[in-house]
Amino acid sequence: MSYVARNYDEIVRDMLTTLTGGTVRETVTAPSGDVPIILEKLQNRPVRRISHLEGTVVVGVGAAARDVPYRFSAADFELISTTGDDANKDSIRFREGGRRPKPGSALTVNYYPVQTLPTPLTDLNVGSVIRTLVETVAREMAMAYLQLEHVYDSAFLDTAEGSSLDKVVALVGVRRLPAGYPVARLRFTRRADAGAGSQVTIPANTAVVDATGARYLTLDALTLEPGETTREVNARGESPGTKLVEAGALNRMEVLIGGVSEVTNPQPAYALSTPETDAELRRRTSGSLHGVVRGTQDALKFGLLSIEGIKNVNVVEAPNGVPGEIRIEVAHASDDPNIEAIIDRTIEEIRPAGIRVLWNKAQSQRVAVKVALTLAGSGAGVTGGVLSSLNSGIEASLRDYLTSLAPGGKARRAQMLKLVLADERVSDATVTLTPEGGSDVDELQLPADTILEVTLVNFTPPTYEVESVTAATVSTVSAYLPIHLAAGVSLAQATSAITPALDSYLAARAPSAPLDVDSLAAAIRDDSRFALVRNEVVVTVEGGGRFLQLTDGVGQYALATNERLQKGEVTIEPREGAL
Repeated sequence: MSYVARNYDEIVRDMLTTLTGGTVRETVTAPSGDVPIILEKLQNRPVRRISHLEGTVVVGVGAAARDVPYRFSAADFELISTTGDDANKDSIRFREGGRRPKPGSALTVNYYPVQTLPTPLTDLNVGSVIRTLVETVAREMAMAYLQLEHVYDSAFLDTAEGSSLDKVVALVGVRRLPAGYPVARLRFTRRADAGAGSQVTIPANTAVVDATGARYLTLDALTLEPGETTREVNARGESPGTKLVEAGALNRMEVLIGGVSEVTNPQPAYALSTPETDAELRRRTSGSLHGVVRGTQDALKFGLLSIEGIKNVNVVEAPNGVPGEIRIEVAHASDDPNIEAIIDRTIEEIRPAGIRVLWNKAQSQRVAVKVALTLAGSGAGVTGGVLSSLNSGIEASLRDYLTSLAPGGKARRAQMLKLVLADERVSDATVTLTPEGGSDVDELQLPADTILEVTLVNFTPPTYEVESVTAATVSTVSAYLPIHLAAGVSLAQATSAITPALDSYLAARAPSAPLDVDSLAAAIRDDSRFALVRNEVVVTVEGGGRFLQLTDGVGQYALATNERLQKGEVTIEPREGAL
């Protein structure tokens, strides 16, 4: 239900019209074309005079067109009779050259009927007793409308203010941050092999901690757009007692996010000098609303998927052609004897009021997927971590498509190829489905009570559209890496962490991503196992008759167009002393 306050001018106008025998705020519909409006539905017809006519006109053309409220004057319309009897005027005709209402819009009419009872009120001039009393009552009514509008606005997140906003956000478990609350600014950095043309999203309330466990939560969702390497977002302490950390201390995400290589706080955390503003509180609360939503298909689906043992959920609206009825196919492999009672209780808590929900256990068809890619060009740069990132994105798209198929649906070859070929680096592909206990197929038709469960997505080594015209140049990278081991961590454990990270880093180097000690240190960083002694790191590059030595903050090696790096001798030397 919406609420619109009436202003003082409207109230005075309508009261004066009523006191003098008129009728107020009746509604007619604007017709299409150049035809008059027949006033046959007015309560007190025939009409002697129209004192007020208000509606909507269209301003602008094309994409710039918009609806604007407008009061029509005698220059825009005239009152006529369609029967030729001027004593029985029954229609409104809009004049040529005047404003015309939007076809189909509602028009509000104040008018005086032909037949009215005599009124004893004759002096309505400004300053008269009657006019003063009317205006006094109108002012009080206008103030009451404004107060009701404030009450109405106080119930919504976008319009509530102050203490009213505090009560609204409390419904979803959010409180305004008071003065003195710890906050910090976090910087997230994209992985070098995450693909510069893809988005990386960090959701709100992402937890970042320091070495002592001080926990900070991001206040807003953050998206690294294609081409962006870093972005910053505000974060708050988990509680008012969370300690104020130093610069660079917040460097561990509790849950790793694909595409993010590192996080840090460039400046020390600080305490708020004033309480959180209304605008900041609204923005922070909007992300929390997603976790408490009820009464939607998505809420039912994700609520059921949160139950342990539920493998897949599919929601079908009006399965029997009956409005207000939905069917849910639930695939689970739980041995819990109470699983059905848990499902019933969850549906009852989340379902929309008045909606009948039918559910049954769906059969689950297990299927493996095999993908063979043909990459555009010679495949230069699409190796190692870059290829792994490409495969991961394709796998996620295929899994989403296959597991979202409704019971009785069909996994279509064209749809799967469309998802794979969406990446511009892929020029061709084949996708093969292997049902459990069956043979390879390009498409798969599901029975009416069955949904798909994807067990494995396997990628064969890619082929390339053309061979490289020029043989690739190979350069060897050797490194001397002194480290301090964490307590309880052996050199072998640290080496097993450094080696694959170093391999991925070297594979991702390209003309646009040069080799230097700073980016190498970021790629192999693992604070839980070791700390790199950066000022003693030495990296040597040999190849093509060149020899270059890099140290911390000094030197950078830019690759040629057809050049790739291979790992040479890597010396990892432990140093005495704790981290």
